Amino acid sequence: MLNIAKVNNYFNNKVKIRQVIPSVITSLNLISGSVAIIFAFRGDIEVASLLIILASVFDFFDGFAARLLKAVSEFGKQLDSLADLISFGFAPAAIFYNLFLIKNHSESFLAFSALLLVVFAALRLAKFNIDSEQKNEFKGLPTPAMALFIISISYFCFNHDTSLAEFLLTPYSFVIISLILSLLMVSNIKLMSLKVKTFRLKEIAWQLILILACLVLLIIFKVLGIGLMIILYIALSFLKQIFTIKKQ
Repeated sequence: MLNIAKVNNYFNNKVKIRQVIPSVITSLNLISGSVAIIFAFRGDIEVASLLIILASVFDFFDGFAARLLKAVSEFGKQLDSLADLISFGFAPAAIFYNLFLIKNHSESFLAFSALLLVVFAALRLAKFNIDSEQKNEFKGLPTPAMALFIISISYFCFNHDTSLAEFLLTPYSFVIISLILSLLMVSNIKLMSLKVKTFRLKEIAWQLILILACLVLLIIFKVLGIGLMIILYIALSFLKQIFTIKKQ
């Protein structure tokens, strides 16, 4: 005879496993960011940057898995924010800070301006968690976008001795970049979400334009193209808002 208790236990265990999967992926995001910090303080900017890219991949898939498995929870939301603060707040700040010191700048105290990225990333994540209006679009620059911009210019500057690389790491440029990115994260600027909820061309036209343009930037500029992608993302979001207002 069919044992109802065993059947119930089986399905209950299956549900528990399904709910744990997104949190496991989020934990991999956290681990990647933590290891990135270690490599950043060892002076290995390249490996640290690659680990943050890996963390961003996990960050994408944990939300995707939660929606796919119908395992969205308040616990997962809070864990995701904590992981993001490490991987996309502290880790890129550690990379930027150590890169500045590696380049032997005498104004080493200015390197601490990179800590603004950590503080404002925390503010950004806290703001996001209590704002129910950021489901279809973002207010302010998402922390992963900030992190990708930082590792893009850091990787470029670490491996090149061009005038552009030298300019980006001058003390004033370093402080200005940290300050602008920090303010963008807590601003009320509306930026489009990259979550695709439908495949209707009219609904995803802006996302498709962004993806195609980003591919071109990566082909032409390689790693530096990631930073240019973030600038393009902000510019296209502005254009989308303008067209939306005119249409209304």
